Amino acid sequence: MSIQILDCTLRDGGYINDWRFGKKTIVSILDKLERANIDIIECGFLTRMVQEEACSLFNNIGQIEEVLPRQNRTSMYVAMIAIGEKELHPSELTPYDGKSIEGIRLTFHKEEISQAIDWADIIMQKGYKVFMQPVGTGFYSDMELLQLVEKMNQLQPYAFYIVDTLGSMYRNEVSHRFYLIDGNMDSQIHLGFHGHNNLQLAFSNAQILGKIQTKRTLILDASVNGMGRGAGNLPTELITQYINKNIASRYDVTMVMDIYDEYISAIRKEFEWGYSVPYHIAASNVCHPNYAAYLINKQTLTMKDIEKIIQSIPEEYKILYDQQLIEQLYVQYQSREIDDSAAVRQIARWISGKKILLLAPGKSLVSEYATIMQFIDAEDPYVISVNFVDARYRMHACFVSNHKRMDSIERDIRNLGEVRTILTSNIVGGDDCLYVNYARYTNDDEMISDNAGLMLLHLLKCCGADKVYLAGFDGFHRRHNGNYYSKELDIQVNEEEVHEKRRRIRNQLRRLSQDMEISFLTPSVYELGAYDGEMQLV
Repeated sequence: MSIQILDCTLRDGGYINDWRFGKKTIVSILDKLERANIDIIECGFLTRMVQEEACSLFNNIGQIEEVLPRQNRTSMYVAMIAIGEKELHPSELTPYDGKSIEGIRLTFHKEEISQAIDWADIIMQKGYKVFMQPVGTGFYSDMELLQLVEKMNQLQPYAFYIVDTLGSMYRNEVSHRFYLIDGNMDSQIHLGFHGHNNLQLAFSNAQILGKIQTKRTLILDASVNGMGRGAGNLPTELITQYINKNIASRYDVTMVMDIYDEYISAIRKEFEWGYSVPYHIAASNVCHPNYAAYLINKQTLTMKDIEKIIQSIPEEYKILYDQQLIEQLYVQYQSREIDDSAAVRQIARWISGKKILLLAPGKSLVSEYATIMQFIDAEDPYVISVNFVDARYRMHACFVSNHKRMDSIERDIRNLGEVRTILTSNIVGGDDCLYVNYARYTNDDEMISDNAGLMLLHLLKCCGADKVYLAGFDGFHRRHNGNYYSKELDIQVNEEEVHEKRRRIRNQLRRLSQDMEISFLTPSVYELGAYDGEMQLV
């Protein structure tokens, strides 16, 4: 068997940073992959969704030519057209002239097979090698796969792929499909494998395929450091080193390492990808990883919660991601309706005649500790913390709307027996807790609908509060080492949503301020007119 490596860092990895690598970085990555002797290098997408020149998204072949190495090219360069993703119609491609890319990867869903074959024929007539990549190959029955293979025999593309879209295929499933295809497809057609790492199997599956005895050429897709959305891909540095040691030494792995050092490591500090338990849960339940990504980003759920929600996804919605569906399932899971009228009356009695101080766990709790304690000493307010407890601040009550937070602070709450616990109805706590109806205090903005601080303010408005003071509601800053006064409370900041969440939070606070006066004791990005830098909600 002949094995080739296809690096897809600039295309599949672009899902992480919205393809914004920068033109100089794109040029350098392509040059280093060439010098690493990578067999096939994917430059990015051919698409109508091009937004800026610095992206690895291209709307014509000429744009790709501008970033390719100028001379001594030995690697094959390709780009992808994804049917259904603002694709570029093949009729818009200029004929192959040897100056730009040599091949086109065409990805398509099961219902798009006829369209894909028509498009592939147009692309081949223009002189390009075509790589046919059916999304979710694992979801084809043997008969469906054989029928597709027969169409490939008639089409004669350069390559046909096994695509483990959801990263859910084990070695026996991958090898079964390989043997089925290998035994029935024309031997001149290359066979590729594109694996994802949801179950930590991309590398082992690649090794299994590499050991199969066949005269056919095998293409293994990989990306530097496994860069790719969700659990990511097979790491280029791993598979090239494996081939060097076990098959033939032909790749310069140090060049791949240079790409990581100079470019990918900086991206890694800003964005997350790679194996995680939620992506494992999604793959184990044969679901699109974006469902897990949505639930992770909520940062309110335990792993058990995430698994229960993913298991509730109907079969017909598992493979193709449906944003509206997962939003509905999340709200449905969280919304355990209760009658909380008695609880509201109780809280109203607690705060009656008192000034109210709400504490969120921002770093200003430490930096402005003297200011906060001076206010507490002078005004004797009713102090309610949000999703944390700390005896130093003389708290009267703790409000928790986040199941994940409750799991981590439950013991601390018990140790502070004098602190009353107010839980939203999506959380199961002790008999001595006061429960309020979760759905009643969310807002109509899905992105921030169940933010704990906003929920508590809505609750206090229902309890008759007309003025509240806030401390520790700082907001996140990506340049800080942690955004909370305690490392144990730190969570991952999703920078893509930073500015939008801040804007929406301010809108909600503006609405609330029509019914109650809101004053900040400590600096906050949520104050009207506050600095609008790179911050996000606590």
